[in-house]
Amino acid sequence: MSRFPSIGDIRLPLLPGTFGATATSPRFRYVAPVPRQTFTHASHTAAGIDAVWRALDRPQTWEAIPGVNRVFDPQVDPEGALRGFAFESAAGGRTYLGKATLAERFETRLMSWDLATSEINGVLSVGLFDAQPGTRVEVSLTVESLGVLSSMFFPMIAGAIGSGFPQAVDRFAASLH
Repeated sequence: MSRFPSIGDIRLPLLPGTFGATATSPRFRYVAPVPRQTFTHASHTAAGIDAVWRALDRPQTWEAIPGVNRVFDPQVDPEGALRGFAFESAAGGRTYLGKATLAERFETRLMSWDLATSEINGVLSVGLFDAQPGTRVEVSLTVESLGVLSSMFFPMIAGAIGSGFPQAVDRFAASLH
């Protein structure tokens, strides 16, 4: 049997786990692309890197992130390090409840969160760099839709997030002291 099953004159490569499957067999799987967009912006704060890092461990700091309206139910470890929180976000005229779970944490360098809501998932990362005087703050937000309905509205949601992202990151950086 060929590695490429045929449908008429069309040859399709096999997906992993579909050995011997054709496009008409129940084992054939098509995975649709998920709409995804990444926003990035760098800003500067006069605060030193240690003060900025301490601010990132305060739950209310994250309310200054673009699109986050409210942070609640923080999870803090015994050393005072923020490990997660719930949040309320508005995008595209809708309000979403979500959860941020710590993805990566490199003391005084990087804090990254996995974000999950009912319609959109994402990753939010804040990188810190010495920029004497002060600190360079680089924020990256990647969002992707979940499901057909959110995919239809994704351009509107992504547009709402991206329209004021640089200004919101500048405000976020200014709040870090």
